[in-house]
Amino acid sequence: MNAFREMKEEISEFFNGNLALKAFKWLAVLLFPFYIAVISNYLSYGNTDQLVTLITTNTGSFFYGTIIVWLVFLFLSAVIPSLSAATFITSLIFIILSLVDYFKFVILKTHFLPWDIYLAQNASSFTEFLGSIVIPQSVWEIVFSTLFYCIFIYLMSPTIPIKWRFRGPISPVFLIVLSLFVTNSGIRQIYGPVFGISLEETTDQTKLYAEHGFLTAFALNFGSLNMGEPQNYSQGYIQHAFEKYLPDESSGTTFQNPDIVIVLSEAYWDPTVLNGVTFSADPLENFRKIAESNPSGKMVSPTFGGGTVRPEFEILTGMSTSALPPGNIPYQQYVKGKIFSFPRTYKDLGYDAIGIHTYQKTFYDRNKSYPLMGFDDFLGEYDLHAEQHWNSGPYITDETIAEEIIYQLEQPHDVGTFVMAITMENHSMYHDKYDEQDRLIKVSGENLTPQQILTLENYAAGVRNSDRALKKIYDFVMNREKPTVVLWYGDHLPTLGDDFDPYTSTNTITSSSAAEWTEDEKYTMFSTPYLIFTNYDTGREYLADKEYVSPYLLPALMADYIDAPQCVQTNFLLDLYKTCPVISKYYDLYTPNRDEGKREEMRELHELMTYDMLIGKDYISELK
Repeated sequence: MNAFREMKEEISEFFNGNLALKAFKWLAVLLFPFYIAVISNYLSYGNTDQLVTLITTNTGSFFYGTIIVWLVFLFLSAVIPSLSAATFITSLIFIILSLVDYFKFVILKTHFLPWDIYLAQNASSFTEFLGSIVIPQSVWEIVFSTLFYCIFIYLMSPTIPIKWRFRGPISPVFLIVLSLFVTNSGIRQIYGPVFGISLEETTDQTKLYAEHGFLTAFALNFGSLNMGEPQNYSQGYIQHAFEKYLPDESSGTTFQNPDIVIVLSEAYWDPTVLNGVTFSADPLENFRKIAESNPSGKMVSPTFGGGTVRPEFEILTGMSTSALPPGNIPYQQYVKGKIFSFPRTYKDLGYDAIGIHTYQKTFYDRNKSYPLMGFDDFLGEYDLHAEQHWNSGPYITDETIAEEIIYQLEQPHDVGTFVMAITMENHSMYHDKYDEQDRLIKVSGENLTPQQILTLENYAAGVRNSDRALKKIYDFVMNREKPTVVLWYGDHLPTLGDDFDPYTSTNTITSSSAAEWTEDEKYTMFSTPYLIFTNYDTGREYLADKEYVSPYLLPALMADYIDAPQCVQTNFLLDLYKTCPVISKYYDLYTPNRDEGKREEMRELHELMTYDMLIGKDYISELK
C-alpha cells in the first residue's frame, strides 16, 4: 500500500515538473467529457459507422451531447472533493445509461427513454434476462480503457485550485443550468437552430437516436415528458364536444350482470404466419376452435416486443397512449389519483373488481395504480389462492392464472365480478427458455438457423401453454350457470431475435428498419389475436367481428355486445370505432378507405378525452 502511495506521489510530482507536463495533465482532464461523449454514443450505436456519421455530419448534435456530459462533470467536480472520483462517477453514469439503451434496443427494438428510469425500482426483475445477453468484445475494451483513463487521472492527482468548501455552494448552479438547458422550452427554442436540432423530432424515436446520438436524443426527450395541453382544452369545449355522447337512460335493458373476465396473455401471437415455417402442431389450436363460434379479430397493439403496460392501460381505460410521449409508462408517469376506468364503471353497478398477475405486483407500479382505477384488490405472484404450477421455464405457468380466475369466479359476489388477469409464462427471453421435454412442438424451415429453430420452439412451447390455459377458462365458463363474458387478447408480438429475426429471415417482413415497413407489414408486426366469448346469448351482434381494432376500443365493443349501461366514454369510443377502428399515430397506421377529415377530428377528440381524464381537470365527469 505504501509502495502504491509512493508511486502515486512520484507520478503526481512528475506531471507537476514543468509547464508542458502540467498542461498535458489538465488537457487530459478537459478532454475527459469529450471522450465520454464519444464512447457513450458508440456504446449506444454498437458500431463505428453511425458514430462517425454523427461526429462528421450531425456535429451540432454531438456537441450538444458533449455539453450535457460537461455539465454533469462540472456538477460532480464541484460537490466531490476528489476530481478523480468525479471522473469515475461521470464515466459510470454515462456508460451504464448508454449500455442500457444498447441492450434495450437489441432486445425490444425501442430506445432507453427518460421515463424508463421509473423502472429502476424493478431492476432486480430484469436479472433473469441477463444470462441470455451476449456482451460484445468492444464493450469490454471500452470499459477497460475508461477505467485506465480514470486511473491515469487519479495517478496524476489534478487538484482544482478552488477549495471544496467554496465549490460546494456553487454546485447547484450547474444542475440548474443543466435542467434549463434540457427542459426549458424557451431556451430549447433558442439553441435548437444553433446545434441544427429540430425540437419536433421526438415522435420517431429510432430516427431521433440514429441521427442525433444517444446523449442528445435522451436529453431532448426530457422536453416531452408530459402531454402538452391541447389547444382547445376548456370546460366549455369539452361540454360542446362530448355532450352528444351522454348515455340514454334506457340503455342496458337486456344487461344480465355477467361476470367479466379480461385476460392479457403475454406475447400471445400466431407464429404460423411466418413464411415458410412449419410447426408440428398448431400452437393456437384452442383459440381457433373457440373463435369459430365466437367473436374474434386482430388487436393492433401500440407496442412491439415489450411495453405491456400500454395496451393494458388502453383496454382498462379506453384512453390512447398515442396521445402520450413515445415509450410512455402510464401508471408510473400519470396515474397519481383516481381516474376513469372500465373497472370503476362496473363497480358503480355493484361489481367487485380484482386484478391478478402471476409476477411481481409492484412492476410498473400496478399495486399503486390498480386501486386508483377502482380495483378492490390486486394480487401478485405471492398472493394467489391457486396452487403455483411450474415447468422448466422461469415463470409461473398460465395454468396457475387460469385456476386463480376460476377461484375468483367461484367466490360469492352480490352482483358480479370484474377480473383483470395478466399472464407471464410466455414472456421473453426465448433463446433457451424451456428444457427439451417441454418443447413439444417442433419447428422447421429452410431459411431458419439452428438457433432460430430453438427460439421458435421455445416460443411455441410458451404460447401453446397459454392456449391450454384459454381452454381451461373456456371449459369452466361454458359449464357454469352465472352469465360470464371473457375477453382474451395478446398484448404484443414477441421479440425473437436481433434485427427482427426471424421475421426478416423468413421474408415475413422485408426490412429490419421499421421505418421501411409497408402498411401490410405494420399490421403483421403489431397485430395480435383476440376473442370474446360468453356462456349465454347476449341477444346482440358483436360489431367488430373478424376486424382489426385498436385496443382502447375493445372494452366499449364488449360493453355494447353485452348491452352494459352506457356512459359518455363507451358512446364516444363506439362512434370512434365507426369512424376509424385502427388509429396508430406513431406507426402512421389507419383503417383504409375512411374519411381522413372525420378521422382526424375524432383522433383529436380522443386525445382530448385522454388528456382531460388523465392529466387535466376531468371535465367529462361533470357532464350531465
